[in-house]
Amino acid sequence: MCAQKVNTQTSKRPQVVADDDFDLREIIIKYIYYWPVFLLFTMLTMIGAYAFHLVSKPTYEIKATLLLQEEKASNDIQSSLQEMGIAGAQKKVENDREILQSRRLIEMVINDLKLWASYKVEVNHLTENLYKDESPVEFILLHRNPNVKPSQKVTITIENSTNFTLKTSDPENSNPEYSFSSPISTTLGTWQLAPTASLNRFIGKTIVINIDDPKSVVDVYQQNLIVELKDKLESSAVDITLKDQIPQRGQDFINYLITLYNKNEVLEKNRKTKSTLDFIDQRLDSLAIELNSAEKSVEDYRRTHGLTDVTLQSQSYIQSAQANEGRLNEVNIQLKVINDVEAYINAPNVSDKTVPTTLNIGDQNLVALVQSYTDQQRERARMLATTPEMNPAFEPINRQIASTRAAIKENVNNIKSSLQVTRKELLTVGSRFRSSIESLPGEDRELTALRRIQASKESLYNVLLQKREETALSYASTLSSARLVDMAYVLPLKATKALIPFIAAMILGLLIPAGIIYLRDTIKNHVTSRRTIEKLLPTAISGEIEEARLRSQIVTDDINEKMNFTLVEQFRSLRTQLYYLHDTESKGRVTLMASSVAGEGKSFITSNLGVALATSGKKTIILELNIYRPVMCDIFNLPTTHPGMSHYLTWESLKEDVIQNSVTYRNLDIIASGQFIPNFSELLDRKRIEILLDWLRLHYDHILIDTSPLQVIGDANIVSRLCDITLYVVRKNFTSKKQLPFINNLYAEQQLPSMSIVFNGVDSVKDNYKDYFPTRSSQ
Repeated sequence: MCAQKVNTQTSKRPQVVADDDFDLREIIIKYIYYWPVFLLFTMLTMIGAYAFHLVSKPTYEIKATLLLQEEKASNDIQSSLQEMGIAGAQKKVENDREILQSRRLIEMVINDLKLWASYKVEVNHLTENLYKDESPVEFILLHRNPNVKPSQKVTITIENSTNFTLKTSDPENSNPEYSFSSPISTTLGTWQLAPTASLNRFIGKTIVINIDDPKSVVDVYQQNLIVELKDKLESSAVDITLKDQIPQRGQDFINYLITLYNKNEVLEKNRKTKSTLDFIDQRLDSLAIELNSAEKSVEDYRRTHGLTDVTLQSQSYIQSAQANEGRLNEVNIQLKVINDVEAYINAPNVSDKTVPTTLNIGDQNLVALVQSYTDQQRERARMLATTPEMNPAFEPINRQIASTRAAIKENVNNIKSSLQVTRKELLTVGSRFRSSIESLPGEDRELTALRRIQASKESLYNVLLQKREETALSYASTLSSARLVDMAYVLPLKATKALIPFIAAMILGLLIPAGIIYLRDTIKNHVTSRRTIEKLLPTAISGEIEEARLRSQIVTDDINEKMNFTLVEQFRSLRTQLYYLHDTESKGRVTLMASSVAGEGKSFITSNLGVALATSGKKTIILELNIYRPVMCDIFNLPTTHPGMSHYLTWESLKEDVIQNSVTYRNLDIIASGQFIPNFSELLDRKRIEILLDWLRLHYDHILIDTSPLQVIGDANIVSRLCDITLYVVRKNFTSKKQLPFINNLYAEQQLPSMSIVFNGVDSVKDNYKDYFPTRSSQ
């Protein structure tokens, strides 16, 4: 029968405990109860870890360090060429990391080192990996059959230094014998085995050769290869790390990966350099044609416009124009003088005229004629002063004057005509000079533009010539930008790695049973702890009864049982708690014992609580109202033929007749349920039960009423109005959580008086560990 230790409370909690309240002690106590299960699973997992340690091979960490140097532009020309697309862009460290981890590069390493073929030999029932010189043979695939899956296994037995036996699944050609280095055709394709220096050590042994899909092997190595910067801020050095069960294979992989990377780097740089050279040569050819065309344009322009040196030619034009202007001024002055002479000659009366100057006249004949003419006019004027004009004496002088005038006019006309022609020519020359001077800025600008085109072509041509020489030199001595700092080396195995399987086994040994227990509790959906009740029910827990299996239903009868003392103390504590629940009542205390379903231990607690009350000197009676499953007669060894409640309620017996005295326990009486009657519930609703309880209150200190389960039959609701308090029994790992809302509803609607909970069937492990997990003190 179930029972549990009391843990009392003197007052009801005002509200439900918060859902996020966490009781670690209760969880630990719960799982400590199953310590044999945890021990069993831990032992099993540790045995598995030890077996795994014997079978598994250690994984080594192989590491190498590579310095990825960024290329720097040597000068401004280099930068300009890169911006123009002539030279390749600078490579970044991040790009180099991606190249090192690229599938193409790893695939080349796998194929060159033939890492898709692995060799194994069985030694002492354990498989041992072989690599390179450790393997007695080398698998050489001559031709792969494309129609067969790539992954194959070849099993051979080495017979001697020249022959081996091939294990096949063909019954007609079982275990054929072949010689080394001879081609063999199978479903895999055509292949052969080449012996190594270690062949003689493996004579008589079986070698398993696994031929894997190269693509799958590439995937594995690409996942395991780690390339990371040592210091992302200050250094461009990268660590190349790989994990492998064969250290030498890992070292070969990383070293060959670096070799291929450097080789590809050099090839890529040479390709770019060759491309740059080709481009420069093509550009030089085109620039040579363009430069010749620009020089020819400058030459033709100079020749067409008669330009040698624009500055000197401009000065020459200005000087010539000034000289022409001076000559033109002289001619204009001479013309003016000639015009004055002509006007002087043509004047009718020259006596009052001023004689024009003849200083600028270069013709001395004209000067003499003008002077002679002037003198003649003066002579005539003198004669007029003394002689009349009509006097024949004037005739000679007049003829001289007329002759001189005629000579002067002829001479003036000739000189004037010559000066006008000269003036016209000077004007034409001056106009030509002015036109030439005005056109010089435009011609100079056009010539400058042609020279600029010529200079740019010439400058670019010179740059490309210089770049071609630099590129040719770099093409002859190209080196990789990566520098090897540390070749691949094997890191020592960490001692903690050997403990990892055992640590994992320990964790699994604890997690698996814990998960099973948690899953079981979740599936069962039963009340598993006091915390569940406190969280879902607002009423207080008056006592906790441990689970124990005794020979008798009454715990005091099994005086020699180990758990007897604990259970007796629990019921004594519940008895004490009952005093507080009834508060000031000193006599006739009616306690209703209720539960949701059968099997929760309600009758067990009722009978033992009655014994505990009786042994304390309190006159106690147990009233059994569970007519459907009566147990009190069996518990106290009473005759079942004695009248009970059914006889009293049907007026067949008096109240004194239905009371049975317990011979074993002084002060304890029992009223059994009696024989079954179908209308028992209707009889409980009559006045006769009230009369009985009123009489019992007068003669007994405690009346304990054992009723039917509430979710099955509602008898407890009928008699609850006549009771003082209710002890509602909830059994651990038996009462469903779905019944807690039903109990909560009973409490909220006050269908049962002063309800409190008795938690039955709690694990006894709490007492075993009470020094480590002290309980709350009972009252």
